Amino acid sequence: MKQNSFKKTIMMALLAGLALGTMPVAGSASAEKVTAKTNDTITIGFTLEPVSLDITGVAGAAIPQVLLNNVYEGLLKVENSGKIVPSLADSYTVSKNGLAYTFKLKKAKFHDGSAMTARDVKWSFDRVIDPASTAVLPTQKKQFASIASVTARGANTVVITLKERDNDFTFNLTQRGGVVLKTGTADLATKANGTGPFKLKAWNRGSSITLVRNDSYYGTKPAMKTAVFRYILDATALSNAMLSGEIDIMATVQAPELLKVFKARKNLAVSSGTTSCEVTMSMNNSRAPFDNKLVRQAVRQAIDKKALIKTAWAGYGLEIGSFVPPTDPWYEDLSKLYPYDIKKSKALLKQAGYANGFTVNLDVPPPAYALNSQEFIVASLAKVGIKVNIKPVAWGEWVSRVFTKGDYDMTLVCHIERNDMAIYANPGYYFHYDSAKYQALIKTASTAKTPAGQAAALKKAARLLADDSASDWLWLLPNLQVAKKGITGFPPNSVGDAYSVAGITKG
Repeated sequence: MKQNSFKKTIMMALLAGLALGTMPVAGSASAEKVTAKTNDTITIGFTLEPVSLDITGVAGAAIPQVLLNNVYEGLLKVENSGKIVPSLADSYTVSKNGLAYTFKLKKAKFHDGSAMTARDVKWSFDRVIDPASTAVLPTQKKQFASIASVTARGANTVVITLKERDNDFTFNLTQRGGVVLKTGTADLATKANGTGPFKLKAWNRGSSITLVRNDSYYGTKPAMKTAVFRYILDATALSNAMLSGEIDIMATVQAPELLKVFKARKNLAVSSGTTSCEVTMSMNNSRAPFDNKLVRQAVRQAIDKKALIKTAWAGYGLEIGSFVPPTDPWYEDLSKLYPYDIKKSKALLKQAGYANGFTVNLDVPPPAYALNSQEFIVASLAKVGIKVNIKPVAWGEWVSRVFTKGDYDMTLVCHIERNDMAIYANPGYYFHYDSAKYQALIKTASTAKTPAGQAAALKKAARLLADDSASDWLWLLPNLQVAKKGITGFPPNSVGDAYSVAGITKG
């Protein structure tokens, strides 16, 4: 089915639901059978379900989305404003040389009732930095490679000493690699024993994850007794679930062209916030023809980003031309560096030795931004002689084959992590971009003594990355959500890996 026809079908289905007042929803026979939610339960709709509960050892944003700050906590956390504040740490100080971080700990307990101590913090970070460990994602190990030692001083004080100054260290502490686990924790894939405001109650695979309030939490107790993360992969079914009242919040709008339907409902409110989610068309830099920079540049110039945003995301989104969102101090609009230009694209291909084009595969995972973009990309590249075969892939396969093993030609995914330019400095990451100059700039930024020095180095790195066209950054996603009127406290912006639900209330 063509994309435009598909969108018309969705619109007709949703409008029919508005007229009739009832809609079929995923996982239930009809809207009439949806059980009314109580005031102490919040149900939030998402698309991608975690493939595991192992927050430190398995890739995928869906894992920390549900577990980080809700079930597991780190020494620090990032607020929705972007400010970094203490979490399990009651306070912390930094030495004058920027190498020693001393954390005073709060009196927290794990969900099994045992006290969280400095010993657990030390064990958690020793586990991350252990070079022989395979239980932690390489990305997290690299984020904390600057740690020289972790010392427990009594039960409530931890000193983390760095090998060199690391300006990303405090932010990294707020993300999945910085979570504090109970000493000796082994079974992370199916169990969760954190210190957070919610406990894991149940995982109904293929449907939902249910969290229940931790009434022994050391901090402010959540208003909601129960939080249900409901997973509905199909964009139409997710929208239907919001319209029918099956969910209270649609945390991710997967069909933005239909926002007019939600805006027409007096009982619903649309929220538009910021993200750091760059919709990225990755090209395997280690595999021909994308090992040639000219080819990558040609691909970028063959795609009209403004038209793509209008086609795939109803015009919601920002063309940025780089891997940096405008909320970062080192942002620079690089969208004009390799703008849409068919003639220049063909000339670059000819210069690279591909005057007659070539054939490649595009692995397309389930998210709507990828599905909505695929046909436009295929048609655009065909105009310059590049034949693209679409290969739909399930999320689990994408994580295993594409992300972990790097076995692909081209693929589409939104990179939502904040301050994540360093991933391009890792040749083993699935982009397989290997630039000594870029790696040196990231190193300079990480060890800069001032924020201005860090920003200057990252600005140079962003321009180099864009000029090398290591990927094509199609657009920056806005954080579009829909919620029932009276619901407050959900995170309006996407500033990190977590979707924190402790502050949500119902009016």
